[in-house]
Amino acid sequence: MGTLVRQEIFKLTRKKSTWISTGFLVAVEILFAILSKVYPKTFVPASTFESLYFARPIIIFYMIAATATIITMEFQFGTMKQVLYRRYSRGQILVSKWLAMLLYSVYWYILSLGVAMLLKLMLFRHQLSIHQSAGHGLSIFAQSLEVSAATFITLWLLLSLVFLLANLFTNSAAAVSVGIIGYFATNIVTQLLTMLIQKWDWTKWNPLTMLLYPQMLAHPGSISRC
Repeated sequence: MGTLVRQEIFKLTRKKSTWISTGFLVAVEILFAILSKVYPKTFVPASTFESLYFARPIIIFYMIAATATIITMEFQFGTMKQVLYRRYSRGQILVSKWLAMLLYSVYWYILSLGVAMLLKLMLFRHQLSIHQSAGHGLSIFAQSLEVSAATFITLWLLLSLVFLLANLFTNSAAAVSVGIIGYFATNIVTQLLTMLIQKWDWTKWNPLTMLLYPQMLAHPGSISRC
């Protein structure tokens, strides 16, 4: 199993898209950090830091694409049979790909947090302290970590569905499209859930309320009846 996971990680490191995506994410964080420095009233430094300089939405799209294609690419390039001819079962192969995606998502979150911390030190050394209060008894750093953890959990709720659907498609474009549509569908669902919970308190026990977890941490009190 460990060999399979290492092979999947090796494939990811050899893909040009991995490094292009990394460069793009870093560039976006730098851009919003500079905008926060130049226009602090529009891009409030504390808020942009908490959002990891808007890296989280990009990570979501990256992970949807990677999860959708990690299986379908095997079918497209005809390598799935070669993998199955080895001593590993189909179940082991799928678990190894799931673990590779889990490690890949951890990579993106660690990278975005590390870049955010570096930009804070470079651009906001004296203007912004990560220990300053973000309200609700948390520092901006602690709140950023909490929201990132919550986003990570809800992201994997979505990725689990994408991973399942990827087994049904042999075309990566179709799997990615379904994943992106699912992402926007969950946003619509969370908005509907917010309205329902505010109107009927009992609806907060709906299992889908887990999708609201990042929102409740980022904006405590935004769902007043929870």
